[in-house]
Amino acid sequence: TRRVGRFPATPTCPFVTSSPPSVSRSVESTRESISRGRVAAHSTNLTKSASFQKTGNFPSIMYQYSVSVPWTARGSPWTQELTRRRPGQTRKRCQTTVTSIVGWRSSNPGEEGQARRATFGASLAHPTRTAKAAFADSVAVPLPPDEMIANRRRRAANKKDGGSSKVPPVRLLTSYDQTVATIVEEINRTAKGDRVEFSVYVLEPGESTQRVLDSMRRAARRGVRVDASLDCSAVSSFTRWCEGTATLASELVAMEKQFPGVVKFQPRRIPTHAKYVMCHRAASTSTAVFGGVNIGDRFKPWRDFAIRAEGSAAVGALSLGVNGPNNSAASKADESFKVDTQIGNPYFLRRKPRTVASAVSGAKDMLRRGVSLTVGSRHRNASSDVEARRGGVGFFTNRPNGWNLLAWAFPRFAKFPGRFDVYPALVDLMDDPRWDRYTIAAAYVDQCGVEVLEPALRRGKTMTLVMPRNPNVYHDANRKALKRLVDGYGGENGQARAYMCDDMLHAKVFLAESSATGESAAMIGSCNLKQRSFGQFAELNALIVQPSCTRQLERELAKLVSDSKAVVESDLRFSEPKATIEEWLG
Repeated sequence: TRRVGRFPATPTCPFVTSSPPSVSRSVESTRESISRGRVAAHSTNLTKSASFQKTGNFPSIMYQYSVSVPWTARGSPWTQELTRRRPGQTRKRCQTTVTSIVGWRSSNPGEEGQARRATFGASLAHPTRTAKAAFADSVAVPLPPDEMIANRRRRAANKKDGGSSKVPPVRLLTSYDQTVATIVEEINRTAKGDRVEFSVYVLEPGESTQRVLDSMRRAARRGVRVDASLDCSAVSSFTRWCEGTATLASELVAMEKQFPGVVKFQPRRIPTHAKYVMCHRAASTSTAVFGGVNIGDRFKPWRDFAIRAEGSAAVGALSLGVNGPNNSAASKADESFKVDTQIGNPYFLRRKPRTVASAVSGAKDMLRRGVSLTVGSRHRNASSDVEARRGGVGFFTNRPNGWNLLAWAFPRFAKFPGRFDVYPALVDLMDDPRWDRYTIAAAYVDQCGVEVLEPALRRGKTMTLVMPRNPNVYHDANRKALKRLVDGYGGENGQARAYMCDDMLHAKVFLAESSATGESAAMIGSCNLKQRSFGQFAELNALIVQPSCTRQLERELAKLVSDSKAVVESDLRFSEPKATIEEWLG
């Protein structure tokens, strides 16, 4: 018989063997295996002991070694993936193959399933059918080419699935009560060390408002950081004066004084129309609620929509959109690139990805300025934005950072300083050749809003537009814009079909569909189809291509259309100069 040196399976070197199969192995291959095993055991600490055993009628001497090597084992006991880390080298994956005492090949694929159910390292002294004998020489054998290709494809598929799983499906919220209940529930689920970002355009008195404020107070008592912002600009003040309503900014000021260092209230002097609540969680999944819903009991009967999103990618992308990047260097570069609104490939940015050098430079800049990544800013980066877009959620925001008197006087020809992405995103959605059917629910529209919708109509595509019959503001401006749309593209055989909803419709929803492929895309947010919304107000819109959301929105819009009435001639009457003044004010 041959004397074969073998390694025992120890916790530091978990080599295993199977029962001897019936296929013999040549002496040359056995000799090569032993040689390769000795190479693999080079420069390791070995403790040798000899013993005589008898296998059948063939006595043999067995050398047992205690081996200590810097390897780790992964996989099942029968196909171990070994990783040996050496300074200056990358990891090398290989598959172990073992030999039996008389040179038989010991790998037995038929028993791999049984071995996976056995505890690794069990019954080393007395091998069984499910946990086999433990002594064999180690041979590092590369994977076959076909298996390497299969593993590479499997890793690519897992990476792709993992990228999509980082953005769970968003949930469509279809009423004011459902939106407020979701906001209160998400704030109540926060714990110490988490962070809440709260921003609305209008915060009016009411029972539902107190529920939201009480949830924020309870969160502050638990040690949750609360950052609240509210529009306190001249625009919202003028709107409240027109409607005879009040604001609860004083409640947020009192909360900041009650919880110093925990609650921070920032009154916005630049018009901020974005509405969102982000719950950044340190130990669980972060969530966000955003859309067109204001807070106040007056808005309960209004028909509106909101979105609940979750996951670090989606929430981080939303935070990046409304707050900007974390460091100043990235902020300057952020203002210079354009966003690709094409959603087939999907949502990739037109700018080049950041290099390692630029990332290191940004990190050094943050350290130099003493900026630390908190639970609310850890995922506020371009990587989260790209990951969210791959998962079917892309955010487009307006971020004005200053006031411009010329733009305020002539909003059609100038805009405030800052970045405004919502208008080009809407134009690209309407001009995208993949979509041939549009359904739009809009609260307020002016001449600039009609120009946004016209690219789809000029392509000969059909459009269904639903507007409120008696909006709370901009009544004549709405009818002036609707008349232009109907006169240009309406009629019995026209592409534009307009409807009036008797309820107060406050939605800003755009659904694009393809008759050829059955695909659809939805844009939901806070931006109205008005000139000041496009170039002066802070806004937040999301473009969503997740079928679960777009199909639900399709059903909700179909219900909205069925509850509305087709526009007649009397619905297109308006008075001047009131309509023009409303357009300028809005």
